[in-house]
Parts: sequence; C-alpha cells; structure tokens
Amino acid sequence: MARRVYVKGKKTHAKGETFKQDNVGKEKERFQVSIDLMSLKTLKDYDSFGRVGEFYFKIDGDKALKARFPNKGVIKVQKNQSFTSKADMTLWSEFKTVRTGKENVLNLKVELREQDKLKKDKTIAEQAFEIKLPSKTAYIILQDEKENTKAKLRIQATRTRY
Repeated sequence: MARRVYVKGKKTHAKGETFKQDNVGKEKERFQVSIDLMSLKTLKDYDSFGRVGEFYFKIDGDKALKARFPNKGVIKVQKNQSFTSKADMTLWSEFKTVRTGKENVLNLKVELREQDKLKKDKTIAEQAFEIKLPSKTAYIILQDEKENTKAKLRIQATRTRY
C-alpha cells in the first residue's frame, strides 16, 4: 500500500477551487442578519387547565422567507417562570448581499404565539422590525399589551465575508 506524502509546492486543491477571502466582489457586500432569543418570561397562566404555556415564534421576512421556532414543538413556560438558554437560540438567520454604498433595509415581522390544543393558537405579541444594513446590535423586548409575557431578543446585522 502506497502512502501519500505532501510535497511542498505541489497543488493539492480541487480543480477550479479558489481561496479568495470574499467571492462577492468589490462592488457588493454581504451581511448576516440574525434574531436571537435571550429570554422568555410569563406572569400569566395561558393554559385553560393551569399547567404550562406553550409558546413558539413566527417570523415573516421578505418574499417567501418564513420561519417558525422551534420548527417542531413548543417552549413550555409556567406562570412566573423564566426561560433562558446557555447558548444563543437563533430564531431567524439570513445572508443578504447588497451593493456597496447603497443603503438597504430588511423588513421582518416577529410574532410570539401560544399554542392551545382546544382553541385556535393566539398571537400574544407581534412587532415589525426595520433592520438597516449594517447596524449595531440591538436588544429589544417583545411583550404583550398588559406586559404579562416578555421575550428579550437580540438583533444583529453584521458584515461578513462568507
């Protein structure tokens, strides 16, 4: 059995492969836009039997880009309980390529919904966001009208080379 040995200077990459830092070009920029869930807290009992509230998020973006988080199941939170995670939970993520020097805005609508097996799922809170590219990291509280349920979200729109 022959061993393959790396020889300095020998081409080892695939045909047509390039190692350019950015394949977008000088006339365009690429951004990564993400919405992360930091915490979710409720002071109200949403379940008719007094067990737990079953929450999920719906995000509507441009054109056909829609998301549900979690995509299967729900986040279960009891009355006076707070949900946090050790790792960031990304609700929405998108790569956006725009022309250099041109201002671009991404419009998103985020809904916090509560699942009920006996009734229709109800929207607890909703908010529309206008995210300018690029923009600084923003922390936003998404809450219902009576401030019983609050979700802390982090919105980022950072320049990337990928």
